[in-house]
Amino acid sequence: MKNRYHIIQIIPSDSGKTISFKISSLKWKIFGILIIAIFLMGGFFIYKLSTINAIIISSRQVHAQNEMLLKKQQEYEMFFSELDSISTMEKQIKNILGTFFETDSTKLSKVIDKNRFDFTPLSKNRFNAELQSYTNGGKSENWSKMPSINPTIGIISKQFSSEHTGIDISAKNDEPVFATAEGKVISAAKTKDRGLHLQINHGNGYITSYSHLQKTYVKKGEFVKKGEAIGTVGSSGNTTGPHIHYEILKNNVPVDPELFIEE
Repeated sequence: MKNRYHIIQIIPSDSGKTISFKISSLKWKIFGILIIAIFLMGGFFIYKLSTINAIIISSRQVHAQNEMLLKKQQEYEMFFSELDSISTMEKQIKNILGTFFETDSTKLSKVIDKNRFDFTPLSKNRFNAELQSYTNGGKSENWSKMPSINPTIGIISKQFSSEHTGIDISAKNDEPVFATAEGKVISAAKTKDRGLHLQINHGNGYITSYSHLQKTYVKKGEFVKKGEAIGTVGSSGNTTGPHIHYEILKNNVPVDPELFIEE
């Protein structure tokens, strides 16, 4: 069987020389298949391009949603932190006032006055072992040297731990600070971290320390009585707000001051 051919002629508009192409049927079929393949590949490419574009758009939307969710999470964490702070502050207020938001002004005044000036130990206290030899007859001599009262009226904002050898008591700026027991002032200085601070040796193995003061009323070498105002609350040194850092050392070892504050 003879091969069949197709003739393609190109005739110029100005009646010039006609150009003819002679193409066999086989080549014509191959040419047609190539054209179809090109169209199919082009369609497949356009489809893939549109799919990739949709993925990119979806990815951007997901990224924007993730950023929004992250922002919401940070807001929720901040709210929960504030709630924790409020709950902690409520407990601390109850601890300081010894009441559940008591509205009786007479009772509140009594509690505040007790923290300032009442040095009589309660029948139940947290250091009975330390006071086994304590008697009414020796009360004035022995009890005056025990650091058993609050150094100021405020809220315990940070408790004692192995890393934080004392307690922080947040209070109003310039609120009076009291010696928690009688003794001799062995240090009255100002440092970068503790700011203006005092140390009192009570002569029985106990030393108390009061840091971040606004001002002091006593000097090194002076003798102070229990409950005597020795300075005021401040924010000197490395601190973010008015408070005092209060420490008790027993034989030069830090102990938890809350164990010594009367209930």
